[in-house]
Parts: sequence; structure tokens; C-alpha cells
Amino acid sequence: MNFAVIEDSRSQAEVLKALLKSEGYQVEVFADGKSFLEALNTRSFDFYVVDWVLPDLGGDVLVAKIRETQGWDVPVVVCTARTEEEFASDILRMGADDYVPKPVRYMEFLARVDALLRRRKSRMPEVARFGNIELDLEGRRIRLAGQEIDLTQREFDLAVVFLKNVGRVLAREELLASVWARESDVDTRTVDTHASRLRKKLGLAGESGLMLTSVYGQGYRLDTVSG
Repeated sequence: MNFAVIEDSRSQAEVLKALLKSEGYQVEVFADGKSFLEALNTRSFDFYVVDWVLPDLGGDVLVAKIRETQGWDVPVVVCTARTEEEFASDILRMGADDYVPKPVRYMEFLARVDALLRRRKSRMPEVARFGNIELDLEGRRIRLAGQEIDLTQREFDLAVVFLKNVGRVLAREELLASVWARESDVDTRTVDTHASRLRKKLGLAGESGLMLTSVYGQGYRLDTVSG
């Protein structure tokens, strides 16, 4: 799971990064809003931690952009030194799922992250449908037109990442970090090999109602196709 931490305090960002990595998560830190928004144009994350006060953009701008481009299922936590009740309620109304007062109490921070992830998991349907593909996350099965497809563990994990990000360009490096995070002996060619296998096995050349295309110099994008 990939986290984006948008925090201009280097020391604070490094502590949050270390905490999240200790839980097995992948973390990318952005020191300002502009660099984060540039990354968001071509990438997506599974969880966002946003400092409300940044040197260039306000947290409200970032939260609004996350909701506009990523939808309302992805968790967003805001870190802020302001704790007035009215301000806290405004943050939640603007689209944050939760907020953490500064100075951050780190065990509480991790507990809030875990709670949001549990809530998100409980909202996910047992079987999700994408075109002619059925994704059973609990059973780790994928069916194409009702027929179960035999996938390796990594093929399944990569398919899940693609299906959760329909319409978005995913960089090879991002896919590598999401699926092969703990393996140091693989490179982006592994992503290409597995993507090619998925295209054949799952009919991702349009037969399934989905099209997996390579975006030159960037990565891959899975799109729905009509007709």
C-alpha cells in the first residue's frame, strides 16, 4: 500500500515516513503542494496524509484535488496545529476523513490510520465487477465471463492495482513498489512481463471490456472500452 505524505517539516515528514514504513507501507514524501499535485497528474496513492499549512498551497486545495481526481473512497488524514472544534468540523466537511492534532502523537496517528483502513475494507464489495471481469478480493480469485482465471500471486496483485485505478496512468516504478515492494532483485522489466501476461489472460486488449495500454515514457493505463 502506497502512502503520500505532504509535509513541509523535514523532521516531521521523516518520522511519519519511518512510522508508516515500520508497518510495511510504501511512503513518498512531498515538501510542498506543487510537487505533490504534479505527481498526482500521473500517479495515485492508497492513502494521503496532508499538512494543512504548506509554504505554497493550503491543505483545503490539496484535499479538494484529491477528492476530484481520486474519489471519496481513498482515505485522507489532515495534520494541523489548530484544534478548535469549528475548524476541525470544517476540515471534515471539506473532505478529510480524519485529522490529527500537532504535535502528532505517533501511536495515536497509527491507530487512526489502521481504523480508516479497516473502515475502507469493510465498505468494499465482496465481488467487484469491471466489464466482464469479476474480482473477488477475499477469495483472491478473478473470473473472466464467469470462468475463473489461473493467476500467480504477483499477477493477481498487479491485476488488483490496475482494476482499482481504471483510467489513470500508473508509472512502472509505482507498480513495482506496490506489488514487489519487498523484493530487491526485480526491475521494471518484470512489470512489463506481468502486464503482458495479464493482457492475454484477462482479455485486456478489449475482449473483456477493458483495454490495457502502455503509455510511452510513463507506464500503463487501464481503460474501459465501449461496444
